[in-house]
Amino acid sequence: MDNFTFDYYKSIFSSAVKNEYKIITVKEFFLDEYSRDDKILVNRIDVDIKIDRLRSIYKIFKELNIRASIYIRLHAPDYNILSIGNIKIIQDLISIGCEIGLHTELEDVGEYCHIDKKALLKKEIELFETIFETKLYGTASHGDMTPYNNLDFWKSNRASDFGLLYEAYDKKLWDNCRYVSDSEWTRWKAYEDGKLLENDRRTPIEHMDDDCKVLHILTHPESWYEDYIYE
Repeated sequence: MDNFTFDYYKSIFSSAVKNEYKIITVKEFFLDEYSRDDKILVNRIDVDIKIDRLRSIYKIFKELNIRASIYIRLHAPDYNILSIGNIKIIQDLISIGCEIGLHTELEDVGEYCHIDKKALLKKEIELFETIFETKLYGTASHGDMTPYNNLDFWKSNRASDFGLLYEAYDKKLWDNCRYVSDSEWTRWKAYEDGKLLENDRRTPIEHMDDDCKVLHILTHPESWYEDYIYE
């Protein structure tokens, strides 16, 4: 079985630094704030369930002096982003250079609750920018066990219409990277320029052996643990 301990999580990024990857946020990618001569690792985190495990990630990133783009849900049944403790976690991550974005559920909320999706997104952006005192540059659509695809909102809307720079699945990144994700919980999956690499279960460290120019890693806090996944 693959290793999803926080010790291994740290080793992923230590290996990236050792292999001369420049670790950047999604915002930095879309603003072209990197050298085309560099190998880059676009570091993305989607917080689906366990926001408290961001504390361990914060400690790792602070020690290694690296950052990520972290996308937070407003409608998660498992955590309240407006609790004082959770606001503190996000403030700590912002303090070390992390980007904070919305993990949007616009189709789910709009269809189930009959709320105007455009108005909802504008209010969510306003709330995040008020609470966290930082500008929002982007969103990442959340996938859940519903009949709706939250990415569908962007078929008829543009990020710039909401004062945003990007949606994380925009083709500029998705079609021009090696994407490696832990979204299957106990194993990795990978895409090359938007196309699934069938049966490719290599770890991010193994993908680094290919010297990919743009390595895009997505992780979820709930996949990672000290000793046991349900700790």
